[in-house]
Amino acid sequence: MCATNLWAVNAAAFTPEFQQFTVERIGVEPKLSEMSIASSRVRGSSVVFTLTRNMCDCSTLIGARQEPVGENEASAEEWLAWLRELPEHVPHLSRFAVLRAWSPEDYAVTPARTRGIRLKDVTEQLLRDMRDNHLLTIDYPRTVSSKS
Repeated sequence: MCATNLWAVNAAAFTPEFQQFTVERIGVEPKLSEMSIASSRVRGSSVVFTLTRNMCDCSTLIGARQEPVGENEASAEEWLAWLRELPEHVPHLSRFAVLRAWSPEDYAVTPARTRGIRLKDVTEQLLRDMRDNHLLTIDYPRTVSSKS
């Protein structure tokens, strides 16, 4: 049994630029998932993906609590910079979600608990304290993009 972090973003934000920026910032390519997140905080049209380097996400910062992050995993600084800089590289980003799913078996994973926050409230400790089967949504401020 292992943890899998399911990430979701609005479909318009899941662009080649988003994927490239993710690889550059945290060193892993987003892999589309067949699973969905069954929550009113995540649109059915959202793109669900994983950012798993190893066989599972047990050794990532997300949900690690006070344990050290595993070898070759992204550091707290890398995760936080990626999350904070996304709006500069992804013009249609409105909400980002992560669900730490413990050994998910169903196609649609229903979180036991949800929490919504604003981007400015994201901290290392918040990411470390993610519990199994809990959903965290991060709302991004609407910005006017200069990209065409």
